[in-house]
Amino acid sequence: MAIISPETIQRIIAETDIVDVISSYFPLKKAGTNFLALCPFHNEKTPSFNVTPSRQIYYCFGCGEGGDVIRFVMHYENLTFPDAATRLAEKVGIRLEDEVFDPDADRRLQLRRQVEKLHKEASEWFHQLLFRSPSAQHARDYLKQRDIGSETARNWQLGYAPQNGGALISWAQDAGFSNKVLLEGGLAAPQDPDNPSRGVYARFRDRLMFPICNDYGNVIAFSGRVLSPEAKGGKYINSPETVLFKKSKTFYGLDRGKRPILKAGKAILCEGQLDLIACVESGIENTVAALGTAFTEDHSRILKRHTDEVVLCYDSDAAGYKAAGKAFRQLIASNLVVKLVALPTGEDPDSLIKKEGAEAFTKRINEAPEFLDYQIDRASQERNLDEMRDRIEFAKEVSENIARVTDKMIQDSLISRVATRLSVPADDIRHFVGESDREIKRAQRYGNRSYRQNSKPTEAEAMPPLEIDNSSIKFLCQILLTVADARTQICSSPEPDFLKNLAGSHLLSKIWQASFDAGSTADVAAFANSLTPPEQACVARLLTETIPDTSVQSATESLETLERQSLKVRIKENQALLDNPKISPEKAHQLQKELLDLTQQLQDIAKSP
Repeated sequence: MAIISPETIQRIIAETDIVDVISSYFPLKKAGTNFLALCPFHNEKTPSFNVTPSRQIYYCFGCGEGGDVIRFVMHYENLTFPDAATRLAEKVGIRLEDEVFDPDADRRLQLRRQVEKLHKEASEWFHQLLFRSPSAQHARDYLKQRDIGSETARNWQLGYAPQNGGALISWAQDAGFSNKVLLEGGLAAPQDPDNPSRGVYARFRDRLMFPICNDYGNVIAFSGRVLSPEAKGGKYINSPETVLFKKSKTFYGLDRGKRPILKAGKAILCEGQLDLIACVESGIENTVAALGTAFTEDHSRILKRHTDEVVLCYDSDAAGYKAAGKAFRQLIASNLVVKLVALPTGEDPDSLIKKEGAEAFTKRINEAPEFLDYQIDRASQERNLDEMRDRIEFAKEVSENIARVTDKMIQDSLISRVATRLSVPADDIRHFVGESDREIKRAQRYGNRSYRQNSKPTEAEAMPPLEIDNSSIKFLCQILLTVADARTQICSSPEPDFLKNLAGSHLLSKIWQASFDAGSTADVAAFANSLTPPEQACVARLLTETIPDTSVQSATESLETLERQSLKVRIKENQALLDNPKISPEKAHQLQKELLDLTQQLQDIAKSP
C-alpha cells in the first residue's frame, strides 16, 4: 500500500465536515460555536467531549483524546490511518493519491478489504441459499413456524449455512477467496492448527444466518442459529473476533436503531436476534440486541452515547433474569436509567408481540418499572421479607447494585427509595453501599493489574499524554498554529537555539519548523497528522482553547520571556557545575567566564525596550 500524500490528507480534512461525521455515530449538542457530547472513549457523567467546527478538531477535556476527523474515525472504528482516510475520502469523492510504497501495510490493507468483500458476498450467498436451495427447506419451515415471512427475511438479509461445510469452501474458492481470507474472516477454522496443509472447515453448518453489521450497515460478522436439536454447540454461535468484528463493542441492529433510539429517548435491549426483528418489524424500532449474554462496559458506553434510558426486555426465565442483572450492573455504572419489562412466564418479546400485538407490548415498555423496584418486587414474591433479618440480607444484595452508580445524587436517591421499600434505615443501606463500593474497587484494582500483566499495552497506555506546563511555550504554540500573520513574521527567522534548553519545547520546535498555512484549517490538520498521538491530542487541546491575545507583539514578548528563562536555566547549570569540589581549575575558569557572559546577556535583555 502507498502512503497517502499530505496534500490528499489535507483535501480529505478540508472537504469533510467533522460535525456531520461524528454526529452520524452519536448525538452532539450545540454549545455556542462548538458542540458537546459524552466522550465515547471513556465513561463520564458530564459531557467533556468538545467538537470545534471552525478548527475541524475534537478534544475531550476528560481523557485527553483529540485530533482531526481522520483520527476520530480511526479510534472509533478501530481502523488503521489509511483505512480511516480511505473511508472518508470515498464519502466526499476524493481519489487517493499514492506516494511511498509500504508493502507490509499494503498486505494488511488488501487482506482487510478481502475480508470485507468476503462478508458482503458470503451474506448474499447464504441469503440466496435460504430462498433457493432444497437443502434449506427446514430453515424456511422454521421461519414460517416463527411467522417470519419472505419480506422480513429479505429485509434482514437472513441466510442459510448448509450442512455440508465443503459447499462454503468450494464457493469461496470459486469466488476467489483463499483459505487465509476465510480464516481471517472467521468463516472457517483450521482442520489442524499445527498443520495448515490439512486445510480448513466451515465454522457455520446447518444454521440460520444473521448478518451482523457495523454502524454503516456493512456486514462485519455472522450469528448462526441452530436448526437441528441434535446439533453440537450453542443455540447461537457468533463469528470469532476479527479485524472487522469486536463482540464486546457490537450490537445487533444498532445500524438501524440508533436514530430511532435518539428520537424515542430510550433504547430497548433484547436478548436475541429474532426478538429484535419482531420488535422492529412491529414498529418498535428503537431496539438493539447484544450478541450473547456477555454484556460489557463497552456496550454500556455505546448506549450512553445515544440515550439516558435503557429498557431491558429479556426472557422471563431464571437465565433471562440473571442476564438482565448482569446488563443492569454495567448500565447503571454509566449512570443510565435502567428499567425492566416483566414478561409473563414462558414468554419472550417475539412470542408476546405475536400474542398480544405491538400496541400492548409498547404499553408494557412504557410502564416498565426501574430495575431495582422490579428486583424488590420479585424478592417479595420469592422470599419471606417479613423479618428484619431477611430484609437486611436482601438489602445487602441490592446495595451491590447501588454501589455501581457513580453519580452521588442518583445513588442517594436510590438509597432512600430502597430504604423506604424495605423498611430498613437509610444509614444501614448507605453503610452496605460503602462496603460494596470498596469490594468493587478492590476487585477492579486486582483485576486490572492482572489484565495489564498479561496484555500488550495500548497506544495510549504506551505513550503518556503530553502536557505543556510552560505558559509562554503554550501560548507560542497556539499563535503559530492559528495566526497566519504572526506565524509568517516569527517563523521567517530560524528557530532560536535557546528553545532547546527549555523543557517542553519539543512540540513548539516541530510547529516552528513545519511548513503549513496557519490560516487553513485543513493545512493545520494535515500537519497534526504527522505528529505522534499524544502530540496530536495536545494540538487539538491547544486549538480548542481560547487564545487571550493574538498580536505579533505578544508573541515576540513571549519569545523574550523564553530567552530569559533559557539564560536562567543555563546560569543554574553552570552554578551547579562550579559547586562540584572535584572540578579542575581550568574548567572552573571556563565556567566562570561563561557565567559572566550569561549574566550580562540576561541584564541586556532586561534593559532592552
